[in-house]
Amino acid sequence: MFKANQSSEKKDKCRFESVVKLIIWCMPSLILLLISILWIGILPNRDSLPSFLAITMTGLIVTRIIFLLRSQRKAGNKAALFIVWIVIFLVVCFFGLFMPRTIHRVIKADAQSRFEADIPRLFLESVSAPIEVGTTESIEYHTVSMSALIFESRSWILLCQYNGDEYERAFASLEERFHFRTEPLGTGYYDDNHVEIVDDPYTVIGNERFRMLDPGDGDISYFYKGCFLIMTNDTKHQIAYIAFSDDDLDMTKSLEELINEYCGWKYLHL
Repeated sequence: MFKANQSSEKKDKCRFESVVKLIIWCMPSLILLLISILWIGILPNRDSLPSFLAITMTGLIVTRIIFLLRSQRKAGNKAALFIVWIVIFLVVCFFGLFMPRTIHRVIKADAQSRFEADIPRLFLESVSAPIEVGTTESIEYHTVSMSALIFESRSWILLCQYNGDEYERAFASLEERFHFRTEPLGTGYYDDNHVEIVDDPYTVIGNERFRMLDPGDGDISYFYKGCFLIMTNDTKHQIAYIAFSDDDLDMTKSLEELINEYCGWKYLHL
């Protein structure tokens, strides 16, 4: 009976030690993942999966290095293994920088000034009037960055919430101050007759109406490389100013695809 109790206690101790060891192994990876999501703003979606795998591997390598330093190996063997793991760590970190990822950040303090300071000066110079949001209930500044290898799409979004009366005033001001594009846009796609497929410079997604600003003498033949849009939502009394830039984007099927997939508008509804 006594031996049976000893055996049971020994098994329980082994299980406990295994659980503790597993927690220690996972802890650096969990900390790095939380920092990536909560502080850096990487979205936990399918596009960011390679980045999260690289982050998890980095955490596991850090744990392995910690265990190695605490091991009882000979100094020479320990030094050699330490160098090997440091090299592996640096390689994983290097390739992790080029893994696909989507970063979404939201700023509420000084939203408009931050928005105007961050977007390329070209956008402010191309619009036909300064951005005057009027009296709002709240303003949020969203940035969405989608990266893969050396390619990056960036969008800057100023989302304004109004009450009913103030929304009507702000909406009327948009119509008076801004010039919206009316001519069709080339998508970069061609039909069987080698004629470029065009799309309207406006679209509706749900209750949200998006219209592209006409930059005047600016060229937006390749609008998918950079454009400025305004969204209005009569139901929710919202107006959004959207600046988008991607010098490496060569085509898009439609303005709706550009807004959702490249501007990252869909992430504002998560």
